Amino acid sequence: MTLVRQRRPTYVYPVVYQPIFCLVLQGEKQTMLGDRLVRFARLQSFVVGLDMPAKAQVVKASPREPYVALAVELDLNLINELATAVSQGALEDERALAVQSGETEAPLVDAMRRMFDLRDRHEAQPVLFPLILKEIHYWLLVSEQGSLLRQLAKKDSHAARISKAIAVIKGCYSAALRVDDLADVAGMSVSGFHASFREITGTSPLQFQKQLRLIEARRLIKWERLRVAEAAYHVGYESPTQFSREYSRVFGVSPRKDRTEVPHDLAEPAA
Repeated sequence: MTLVRQRRPTYVYPVVYQPIFCLVLQGEKQTMLGDRLVRFARLQSFVVGLDMPAKAQVVKASPREPYVALAVELDLNLINELATAVSQGALEDERALAVQSGETEAPLVDAMRRMFDLRDRHEAQPVLFPLILKEIHYWLLVSEQGSLLRQLAKKDSHAARISKAIAVIKGCYSAALRVDDLADVAGMSVSGFHASFREITGTSPLQFQKQLRLIEARRLIKWERLRVAEAAYHVGYESPTQFSREYSRVFGVSPRKDRTEVPHDLAEPAA
């Protein structure tokens, strides 16, 4: 479990989400996936079921009332294990998005509280933490926000097929990828794959790859202090000029200028 606290609103910052469940205790945040905007505030939560590049922003926070959230990484193996305990009706296909938000049900809030209470009970953690983690995964599976997780547990669902393609993109984001090849990995027609990918993630496969490239390039430039051309080649761009143009379009600043500025937004919380 991770406790996130932010004492002021933030700029929009890039982030690559991993599967995660986040419960907001105070303040408000929003996440942008393609042209979709997802907002969540006090006692609301959001679930990310896939590795996803996105843009995030804490929109309500102050020193007196900071943004506070609890986050738990999701274990998809545990999701698959628990899926057999979920009624078949709940496993019916639904329109599933990669990021879902809404009001948090009481059992989930209670389980998160009990997990947080373990922070100073070191002797109890090895016994109780796995049990509470499993309980959290179960309540997520049967919740309204669990539709994507339920679909991921079905091997032939569109969500499960898209997750295979995302694993390929993430594993070789710097390589040239063809949508036809990704569709083959997913076991879908090209048109069906493209439509399902956009419906679930809010963007196209190639735009998804481009976002991963640019977010990694920004990390290399601002934190690793690579030169612009070096970062461009590292993430798969053959033309530094094209890289600079696309970088500026996404982040609103040129990579050369971004390299000289204080990397405040890269330190913002992911949850």
